Amino acid sequence: MNKLLLAGTALLALAQVATARDITVAQSSDLRSANPGVNRDGNTDGVILHIVEGLVGYNNSGEVKPLLAKSFDMSADGLTYTFKLRTDVKFHNGKVLTAEDVVWNWTRYLKPETKWTCLSDFVEGGAAHVTGVKAIDASTVTITLEKPSAVFLGLMSRPECGYTGMISSDSVAADGSFVAPIGTGPFQWDEWKKGEYIHLKKFADYVSPENDGKPDGMVGSKRPLADGIKFMIIPDASTVKAGLESGVLDTAEISPDLIPEFKSSDKTQLIVSRNNGKNLFYIQTRDKVLSNPGVRRAMAMALDLDELVAAASNGTGEANGSMVSQDSVYFDDTQKKRLPYDIEAAKKELAAAGYKGEPISIIANKRGNVPSFPAAVIAQAMMQQAGLNVQIEVLDYATQVDRRRSGNYQVISQSVAPRLDPALMYSFYVGNKDKNASLMWDDPKAVELMKAAYVEADQAKRQKIFDEFHELMLKEMPGIFLYDMVDVWGATKKLKGQPVWQSNARLWEVSVDN
Repeated sequence: MNKLLLAGTALLALAQVATARDITVAQSSDLRSANPGVNRDGNTDGVILHIVEGLVGYNNSGEVKPLLAKSFDMSADGLTYTFKLRTDVKFHNGKVLTAEDVVWNWTRYLKPETKWTCLSDFVEGGAAHVTGVKAIDASTVTITLEKPSAVFLGLMSRPECGYTGMISSDSVAADGSFVAPIGTGPFQWDEWKKGEYIHLKKFADYVSPENDGKPDGMVGSKRPLADGIKFMIIPDASTVKAGLESGVLDTAEISPDLIPEFKSSDKTQLIVSRNNGKNLFYIQTRDKVLSNPGVRRAMAMALDLDELVAAASNGTGEANGSMVSQDSVYFDDTQKKRLPYDIEAAKKELAAAGYKGEPISIIANKRGNVPSFPAAVIAQAMMQQAGLNVQIEVLDYATQVDRRRSGNYQVISQSVAPRLDPALMYSFYVGNKDKNASLMWDDPKAVELMKAAYVEADQAKRQKIFDEFHELMLKEMPGIFLYDMVDVWGATKKLKGQPVWQSNARLWEVSVDN
């Protein structure tokens, strides 16, 4: 009863604002901080995305493109990047963006007292140690690195970094304390009623970067077509569903089990969007049983991956055995390769590996928005056909994360958030397990290839690195990659445009009919 009363109260609050020409979107938790890249989480990143912009940003295929910069160039030695700023960019307070603003922002980000989440990437010992930021003239700035880094621009563009967003110095008080984000994005900060909603207003003077008239990741056409955005804090899924059906919510993430209902409804629409995140079976390669690559290959060959993905994703996913996303510029024919579904070959691998029916436990959680549990159940049935003694252990998500971080597991069925550069995706899985027990694979050749991808900037040469990495992965099978993550959202019929990108609400070029 209390749950129903709370749901009703939330919907009444929504109804009071539904007549405005805002886009009203639900998210499961409140903003942690309005300070870009500081005290953040996924929901926070999604709000900040609309307010601030960096010098560069990712497009749909994972390439880094100019955003606040009109262009950028790298010196022959790979140490100096020169950014030519656009001259049509204004902050939300009306001030024009200049090179000095870029210097001020980078100086602030690199101060430890700012507590920037990404500081470790850009200081000594990081993947892209920044040694200098200099304004050459009003619209030209150079950033110098200690050593070449192919991931410098990609690191800058990450949600975790607050997109290394440029904010006006007026965002900070005289004593250095943060006040509110005055950015350059299509929407501007308006109001935050903690625990209830965050409201952003349309920035009337916003100008998109050069584009072909279509949204494209963080770049492309970014017109604010609505008067504002209201991010409602609604953790209860049943309230979200009721809000979408009644029309007082315009769009929100929904549970995949609602796909048939939203697909057939005359009141709502279903929005399915693939992102660069991964659904996979994370394997402990130091486990007594699973340290043998033959056992791991047998596990992979026992899976009818297409059937598993279709069932686990409610028909929304497409099998992909690569760490590289299908939407990436680096997803080529080599990345499409995967071990064949072959039960008899799997049995032979197990016999050659000396497998004697030892138990193998898959840890899963039952969060409704990820396929952890259903994927584990389907895999268990398939692997048993090859003679693998597979069991399932269901844990709450927090405990599952703790087990992975400590290395205390055999197999974990999990989902990993988007990382658009393949090298950054690799870094979540590959490295020294003695120093970081959460890593999956410590093969010396894999580590060497990952490090090479961090340095090599030439696209063709990077492609060869990623292809060699994938071939090695198929041989060693340190994990079984199932499919790219899928965002499942519901919306009213009145909503026009694509409101989600890479698991974040993205509400420019989106409108709602009156």
